[in-house]
Amino acid sequence: MLRNVKLISTTLLAVMMLVMAGCSSIATDSAEGNKQAVATSAESQSTKSADKDTMAKMVVYVPRDDGKGVRPQTITVDSDKKTLKYAISFLFDEDSRQSYPVFPKNVTVKDVAIKDGIARINLSKEFLEGGNIDGLSAQLRLASIVNTATSFDAVKKVQLLVNGETIKTYGGYDVSEPMSRMEQQIVK
Repeated sequence: MLRNVKLISTTLLAVMMLVMAGCSSIATDSAEGNKQAVATSAESQSTKSADKDTMAKMVVYVPRDDGKGVRPQTITVDSDKKTLKYAISFLFDEDSRQSYPVFPKNVTVKDVAIKDGIARINLSKEFLEGGNIDGLSAQLRLASIVNTATSFDAVKKVQLLVNGETIKTYGGYDVSEPMSRMEQQIVK
C-alpha cells in the first residue's frame, strides 16, 4: 500500500509538474504575445504618424470652364513632391481634363528657380504655340500659374520664361517684369 501511495504521489507530482510547465509556457507565450501586440500597435501608430508626416497639402489654381477666373484646388501629395515644379505640372494635367482646357497641349515645366521671393518658371515652347492668344485665355493661364506659384511661402512674384528666355508680352499682358499674385482672378 505504501508503494501504491508512492506511485500515486509520484504520478501526481509528475502531472503537476507538467501542468505547471505548460502553464508557465502559456503564461510566457501570452506575455510575449502581449509584448508583441503592444510593439505591433506602437509600430502601427508610428507608421501612421510617419504616413501623415510624408504627406503634404498644396493648392493649385485651375482655370474655370466658364472663363470667370481660377478656382483653388487643394491636393495632397507626398512631401517630396510638394515643389513648385510639380504643382505647375499638376496644374497643366488638371487643366487638360477640363471640358475647355486653356493651356496648350504638351506644355511642360522645364525648370523652376526661386531666389529672393521671385520664382523663375521656365516653360516649354508649347506655352507660346496655338496661334493668336486671346486676352481671356492669357489671363486665365497667367492667373493659374502666378496664383499657384504664390501659394508657396517662398514665392512673392513670378517671372515666366520660355526655353530660358524672358517673354515680354503674353496675350496683350506685359510679362517682362515679375508678376504679383492675381487675387481678383480667384473665384471660389
